[in-house]
Amino acid sequence: MELKPEKMEITFMKLNKLNRGELHGCILRMSDAAAAPTFYLEDFMEAYENGMSAEDLAQGIIKCAMDVDPNTMPGGINIEDYKSVNTRLGLMVVGEERNRELLSEYVHEKVEDLAVMPAIYIQNGQRSGRIRIKKEFLEMWGVTERTVMDDAIANAPKLMPPVMRSLSEITGIKVEIPLYVISNQNFDDGAAVAFYPGFIDRVKACLGMDLYILPSSVNELIIIADYGQDPKELRQLVHAVNSTEMDPEDVLTSSVYRYKDGKICKVA
Repeated sequence: MELKPEKMEITFMKLNKLNRGELHGCILRMSDAAAAPTFYLEDFMEAYENGMSAEDLAQGIIKCAMDVDPNTMPGGINIEDYKSVNTRLGLMVVGEERNRELLSEYVHEKVEDLAVMPAIYIQNGQRSGRIRIKKEFLEMWGVTERTVMDDAIANAPKLMPPVMRSLSEITGIKVEIPLYVISNQNFDDGAAVAFYPGFIDRVKACLGMDLYILPSSVNELIIIADYGQDPKELRQLVHAVNSTEMDPEDVLTSSVYRYKDGKICKVA
């Protein structure tokens, strides 16, 4: 049975995906469309193994692709015009080591074993998403990598303001040493708030001492005041968090970081 619409072009290729390495991508583009969704075949294996037919899976993928507005980028941005995207720039953070091959194609800044990346955040009705900045965009925009990084750092707190809450407030469980969760208001790519100008300094001033930063996920970080804890115990806590049934794409790193003298440093 022919399922593909006449005006749709389907391309299969291997693509690098954050934290997951090389996957089998399926790109579906309607003719003259400004945007084309990418689906990863590995994401559908469980449904297929549980009895869903390949035909039903294909029909679902094609329907999703046809729902994309063929005339505009999501959010009404013009990807070719830097003035159209720079007010939508925000920040995300990923583990540098496990994403090194992918990062070679994208604008980013390395901080210890982390990579801070600018991204275009878009909103289209109830749907939201982001477009990471490929280095090839820079020539099209006529700007430097430094300009994009600086604009994203300056704009991110306005686009996705930071928040801080105590873990006890979130879970209702009282703990001997207070733990705090920092993220953005959307709790999406919220680990990047650690790189918002002055934010960690304000957290430090609030707690009145140096800080440990524990990577809960790419969406949030855990802050704990430095009371002289053994970093090995903190690292065990990070490993425990990473061992939960977390989406592999949400894992940040297994490191523990210390904030001292205005810098985020990995604890050896």
